[in-house]
Amino acid sequence: YQRRVREAVVSTQSTGDEMADLKEEMADLKKTQTEGKSGELIPAVRVEQKSTSRADCSADKAVDGNVHTQSHTAIGRNLWFRYHFASAERVGTVKIVNGKIDAVYYARLNGVRVVVMVNNVHRVPCQPNSVAVREGTGIQAQTYIVNCGGVRGVGVELNLDTTTALGAYLELREIEVYAA
Repeated sequence: YQRRVREAVVSTQSTGDEMADLKEEMADLKKTQTEGKSGELIPAVRVEQKSTSRADCSADKAVDGNVHTQSHTAIGRNLWFRYHFASAERVGTVKIVNGKIDAVYYARLNGVRVVVMVNNVHRVPCQPNSVAVREGTGIQAQTYIVNCGGVRGVGVELNLDTTTALGAYLELREIEVYAA
């Protein structure tokens, strides 16, 4: 393919149609090189959360590959966590490990909404629209998979909008995003 591009550029006899075909091939090649393959982990280039309760619970703890660390916001309302990609990707699934795996606090993740960030303004919800925490303690019992259906976006956002007067915490042990 690259040889054909060089030949077409060097050749003074290339037609407009040939050049258009080559440009289309280049665009397709670039797209396949930048998009993750189905089921592959989409790496985060940046993560952020609304606030941090302690220095050892920053947003990057949710993507460090260690389920024994966690991100943890300060108590509040309208909490969020953002996982940014290097470029637009088709999102297949999001794997979330609850920050609390004991029976006392694991419900804190209940109602978290997972959305694909199409751009800086527009969001498309994944399915189910929110996490319904189930009973059970431990990492395996408190791991959730959310299907985003291949929506193309620049990242994933988790939202927890609580209506309680005191607010809530958003805690994640780990988050992984996989390509569609």
